[in-house]
Amino acid sequence: MDQIFESHFGGNQNSNNGGETEAYCPKCRADTQHIILESYGEEVRRVQCAVCGDMHSFKPPRGGDDDNPEPLVSKRRGQKKLDWLDGINTYDHGTAIRYSPKAAVSVGQIVVHPTFGVGFVSEVAGEQKVEVMFRGNLPRVLVHGRGEDDDERRGEPVSPDEVRQLLGLEMGPSPEEIAAERERKLAEEEAEKARMAEEKRQAAERERLAAQERREADRARRESEREAKRKERDDERDRKKREREEERVRKADERRLEQERKRLEASSKREEERARKDAEREEKRVAVEREKDRAKKEREKEREKDKLAKQREKDKLGKQREKEKLAKQREKDKVTQQREKDKVAKQREKDKASKQREKDKASKQREKDKASKQREKDKAKKSAAPKKAAGKKSAAPTKSGAKKPAAKKPAAKAAAKRPSPKKSGAKAAGKSRAASSANKKRAPAPKKGGAKKPSASGKKVGGKKAGAGKASVSARAKAPAKRSGTDKRTRG
Repeated sequence: MDQIFESHFGGNQNSNNGGETEAYCPKCRADTQHIILESYGEEVRRVQCAVCGDMHSFKPPRGGDDDNPEPLVSKRRGQKKLDWLDGINTYDHGTAIRYSPKAAVSVGQIVVHPTFGVGFVSEVAGEQKVEVMFRGNLPRVLVHGRGEDDDERRGEPVSPDEVRQLLGLEMGPSPEEIAAERERKLAEEEAEKARMAEEKRQAAERERLAAQERREADRARRESEREAKRKERDDERDRKKREREEERVRKADERRLEQERKRLEASSKREEERARKDAEREEKRVAVEREKDRAKKEREKEREKDKLAKQREKDKLGKQREKEKLAKQREKDKVTQQREKDKVAKQREKDKASKQREKDKASKQREKDKASKQREKDKAKKSAAPKKAAGKKSAAPTKSGAKKPAAKKPAAKAAAKRPSPKKSGAKAAGKSRAASSANKKRAPAPKKGGAKKPSASGKKVGGKKAGAGKASVSARAKAPAKRSGTDKRTRG
């Protein structure tokens, strides 16, 4: 999935796939060189052991953390290593062994690896690690000496002949030389094929010329035979032609006589047939005339029937139209009557509403009269209250006579501030008239089906207004009394 993501979105630009790294191999149980199979960025994920070929997830090299730590030998970086070809030619082929992690090797020993081929041990990389140089000066770090006994550590020896054979295979011609040799062989094969094809063509040409000569001789012989046969056929044809001509003349005479006889017989037959056909045509014509007359009479009858049917249909439609006209007139009369009824009902509703308004107006007037009477009574009470207070004060002993006119001033001020009942009544009457006119304007028009009953809102509104007017009058009547009480306290 990561590889798909990377290849599609351009990730893993610096992929190390195909490179080499050192990792721990669980099969060899040692740190060996591994080929990187899968990586993501700098992170190596899957590798293949270069020694045993086992593919597994990447495990970092254990080094000193291994259960059997191997002391590392310092590498001789400054020392130049032998080339693979020089080492193969220098070291002894008789000590060559087949590589195995169990077999122990030493520096300069020839090693035959199943994957990398023939190489030699260039140096020791650790206690159980060696560096082996393979063809192309490719160094590989391999483990060795893992065997449990001497036989396993000794390893499997390889004969010098097998080593030479393997080296011959490895040191064979280069791919360019192999390709050139292949091209040369192909060219030789093509030339050989062309030569053989030319020989075959020449042999075929010779065979064709010989066959052509044979065909020419056979054709000349057949031509002479055909000429003799043609002459015989011509003679026979001339004889038969003469015989046929004679037979034709004889048969023509006989045929002419027979045709004349047949023509006369046919002429007589045609005359009889013509007469019979004329008689039949006449009979058919008469029958057709009769059929036409009968059909004409039938059509006349049908026309009469259609005419009568159309007349009946027309009468029926006229009656239907009359009925519809009468029904429409009745419907129109019904609608007119309903409108008259609605008009009468609306008039009744208007009369009832006007009566209700008159009643409301009368009740409001009564409320106003009642309020005015109440205000008169309150006024009389208020005018009587100062007189009683003056009588009480005259009976009480006074220190100075200059205090009496001073007590009358607040009463005069209270009388001046007291609202006049007539003005408040006029205002309430004006408000009630405005409310009644607003109610008239807001009253909804009665529907066709029938006028609604007048609501008692007029009474309620009038009652509320009357009550409000009464309350306002009583409040105004009480106000002078309160003031008079204050005057008494001040006087006291």
